[in-house]
Amino acid sequence: MVEGREFDALFRKYYGELYGFARHFVAVDADCEDIVSDAFEDVWRSLDQLQMETVRPFLYKNVRNKCIDHLRRQGTRRQHAELYARLTIGYDDPSKLLELKEREAAVVRVLQALPDYTRRIFTACYVDRKQYREVADELGISPNTVKKYISQALQLLREQREKYKKY
Repeated sequence: MVEGREFDALFRKYYGELYGFARHFVAVDADCEDIVSDAFEDVWRSLDQLQMETVRPFLYKNVRNKCIDHLRRQGTRRQHAELYARLTIGYDDPSKLLELKEREAAVVRVLQALPDYTRRIFTACYVDRKQYREVADELGISPNTVKKYISQALQLLREQREKYKKY
């Protein structure tokens, strides 16, 4: 088993190579640092279950999976950004200004109709531009719970958009 005193040595030995490994997948240095740090945090939580000879493969697999998760989240954010871009097209076209104001009012109505907690989470992520993990830490919930609330809010926005298209 890996012991607490060996953790520091593991960190020093593998951090650089794991960071380089993560960099092959993820372009942003800070994201790579977070991914590798999260992987070591998982090792720390599993110290009593890991064998010394399995730590390196565990770390690599963990970093790879965290990179994949990160890239998936980035793809979702990109989709949301594209949706936002489509919703805001025409702000410089006076002929579409009325339509855009109606659309904006519909979005505001949907946001106001959200339960307070869901609106708070959605606003923190999309207005205040906070990361899911940051919002989760502030509210004392898991990042997956934040995702669940965001998904609910986005579903309501999509439904409202579909209603708007019908008229």
